[in-house]
Amino acid sequence: MNKKELIWGLVLTALVAVLVIVGWLPLANAIGLLGVACLAWFFRKEELNRWIKVGLFLLLVPLAFWVASYEPEGFAYPLLFSLADDAGEAARYQLSVDFAKGIAGFLLLYLLWPRLRANEFVVSARLSLVFMLLAPLFIIGVAISVLGLQWQPKPVEQILQFAVVSLLITCIAEEVFMRFLFQQNLRNAIASFTANRALQDIIPLLLVTGVFVAIHAGISGAAIWVYALVGFLYGLSYTLSKNILYPIAIHFLVNQIHFSFLTYPL
Repeated sequence: MNKKELIWGLVLTALVAVLVIVGWLPLANAIGLLGVACLAWFFRKEELNRWIKVGLFLLLVPLAFWVASYEPEGFAYPLLFSLADDAGEAARYQLSVDFAKGIAGFLLLYLLWPRLRANEFVVSARLSLVFMLLAPLFIIGVAISVLGLQWQPKPVEQILQFAVVSLLITCIAEEVFMRFLFQQNLRNAIASFTANRALQDIIPLLLVTGVFVAIHAGISGAAIWVYALVGFLYGLSYTLSKNILYPIAIHFLVNQIHFSFLTYPL
């Protein structure tokens, strides 16, 4: 561990301690975050034996998802606002600040950022940018057509609050989990068996799209196909660019347009 990593580690430890003390982060999740940091720090070492890396992967993935999703009974993350159709009805959507998920996302973003391998397929930055701008419009257009989303603009204050939480908590964490934990590692594993770059990119893209649909298990009917399209396009942007900033941006734009102006949630 170098000096820079030590400083960031101490800052993160202090932040987690403060969040636990003020009651905004469960102690169990804080301990889990320490485990995620340690496992990811070892896992990123390229010189490790393949089977050791497999073992670390099998520990890291479930722990990261547990930290991001576990909420002890009686605990609630800070609530920013609720949406309800009519006064007195139960909230149909609540925006809370899930600190465990956000911190886990930034941890993995920092520790697992991959190095671009020699001769790896990457499109131009201009094409990646065009894809980033057009993909959200295509996704929203399909969703409106297939799911019948209606015009439902939200107050500016809620739009701004949602934007901050969506970017820093939801989009970064979910895309880091999907791209760094799954897609990139699947690509590395396949690359150890074949030099065919098409297979190295296509197989992980399709498998991770399936994972994306599977983790949204509550959806049904036409929504499944919309989520499959969404997961595929997020993954394709990473496949083309090998830069996680593009799928994060697309994910953020889709979420933000959907929440700001349309029926939310589905």
